[in-house]
Amino acid sequence: MKRTEGNQKITRKMIAAFLAISFVSISLSAISVSYVAMKNINRRTEIFAREVNAQVVSNMEHFIQSYQGLMMAVLVDSDVLSALTRNAVPVSDQAEYHSRVSRLLFRLIKMQPDLVYAGIVLKSGQSFQTGATGETADLSSLMEKSWMKKITEGSRTFTVVPMHEAEYTNRFGHGRVISAVQKLYGPSRQYMGVIILDVETRSIVDLGQASLLQENLQGVRVVVENDQHQIIYDSAPEQTGAMDADGFFRFEMPDARYIVHSGQVESGGISVHTLYPRATLVLLRHDLIWVTALSVLVCVLLSLLVAARFSRSFTRPISRLRQAMVLAEKEQYTPVEGVFPPDEFGDLIRQYNRMTEQIEYLIREVYRKDLQKKDAQLLALQTQINPHMMFNTLESIRMKALIAGNRDVAEMTSLLGKMFRMTLENVNQRHTVRNELEYVRSFLTLQNLRFRTKNTLDTDIPEDLMEVSCPVILFQPLAENSLSHGSYGPGRPLHLSIRGERSPDPDLILFQFTDDGTGMDPDRLMAISDRLESIRQGDFSSLPGQGQERQHIGLENIAERLYLQYGPEAHLKILYSSDAGTCIEIRIRNVSEGTASSEGGHSWTSES
Repeated sequence: MKRTEGNQKITRKMIAAFLAISFVSISLSAISVSYVAMKNINRRTEIFAREVNAQVVSNMEHFIQSYQGLMMAVLVDSDVLSALTRNAVPVSDQAEYHSRVSRLLFRLIKMQPDLVYAGIVLKSGQSFQTGATGETADLSSLMEKSWMKKITEGSRTFTVVPMHEAEYTNRFGHGRVISAVQKLYGPSRQYMGVIILDVETRSIVDLGQASLLQENLQGVRVVVENDQHQIIYDSAPEQTGAMDADGFFRFEMPDARYIVHSGQVESGGISVHTLYPRATLVLLRHDLIWVTALSVLVCVLLSLLVAARFSRSFTRPISRLRQAMVLAEKEQYTPVEGVFPPDEFGDLIRQYNRMTEQIEYLIREVYRKDLQKKDAQLLALQTQINPHMMFNTLESIRMKALIAGNRDVAEMTSLLGKMFRMTLENVNQRHTVRNELEYVRSFLTLQNLRFRTKNTLDTDIPEDLMEVSCPVILFQPLAENSLSHGSYGPGRPLHLSIRGERSPDPDLILFQFTDDGTGMDPDRLMAISDRLESIRQGDFSSLPGQGQERQHIGLENIAERLYLQYGPEAHLKILYSSDAGTCIEIRIRNVSEGTASSEGGHSWTSES
């Protein structure tokens, strides 16, 4: 007793020491990691923000200067535009001036590869335009825009129009552009018109490969806006807000979830904002991983040193558990006997004892189900007695019927022989959905010949499912049930249909068998559905025994075979049954290539 109490004291001491050392070590590690990580994150974020802002500001200044230079190329030829506005110019000169202006616009497009459209609208109403890929614009619609009227009536000679939809052009998909608009003046400083240059928004800012990589990884957003908070450029257009009355996208400063760094462009009242999500500013992952790994390693070493000094008191129950596990490897599932202390090792041994009991129970269940499967296989094997004698006899009957001129009997004999061959011969071949449909069609044709009926069958199964393996005689019992229990009589043929598709789980396949027969009454439907659900759960005790009434045995037989073949993931379920007909759903598993199963004396595999 004293020794046991001493062991318990040692256990408490070891656990206390282990917890104390682990707590101190992990706390110091967490503090170190957090300090280093936050310090580096703040430093890298500030550096990267300054670089991005400086680069975008430089891009915008370059853009403004470049396009103002392009406008000057037009102003140099302002005498041409002035001549075009005079009514006294001869028609021949007018044509020459038109040609010169067209060449001028074409030269602008070539000088600036990012330019997608260039147009000139004169005060007199004349217009000239060209596009990089043949774009044209409805200039009268463009001049009616509210922002264009503000430009023509304002005092600025050069304006950068914020990002907007280019719906006034005939470009496919239109797209978002920004426009550079320059007023044109004649020699006497009289207003002559405007020149409009459209540029795609993504081409005005170049952040470089390194910046773009970090931007994509961290979800950084770069926004350029004018002094009226209208967006000129947005690196994340899917986050762009709503339009204002002038058709421009407005920028709203984000909330505290973002860190915002801003910069100013010297000309044009343009601001640049770099937005960082706080949740994704983990830039020094390698330092964080290194510090964390080192801290964890120190904790493990300290824990091992402490645990090694007091491990002897725990070796006895572990040794007993090990001996029991060695016996379990030899399939001797013997529980560990004795009284165990109320600690973690005692709980472990008790869990092991419960596990051995569960294993014994599962072994008995598997043995019982295996016996049921063997019984089903034996029943199927009984139908294979001397199949060649049966085929030869049927072929002799078919030939005698042909000689006697009775083609119906010959065809019925041929169909019957074909069905027997599908079930009794070629036992080592796969049985596919295609084979099963052929079997059902032969059965239905045979029944129509026997009873002079005109029952029909439609199928809607994708071609990729036709070669999937399935159990033998899967659909035929359903067709037989429909003809036996759902027929209205010889005067009204039944219409049967089979539809197949993959379920949301690609390894499972669904088939729906539908007829337009009389259906089942609610009480019978409920009873059959309950029995089918019991079979799906692996409970065969609710089924009628020998000598008892067992209706719709075909459905129950299919359900049993599906459970024995696939387990509870497969099922046969009646979706509905009424005076409008019956619909039955079958779900099977698409077994991978090379996986074989034996049922009814037939081995079959399925391709995935």
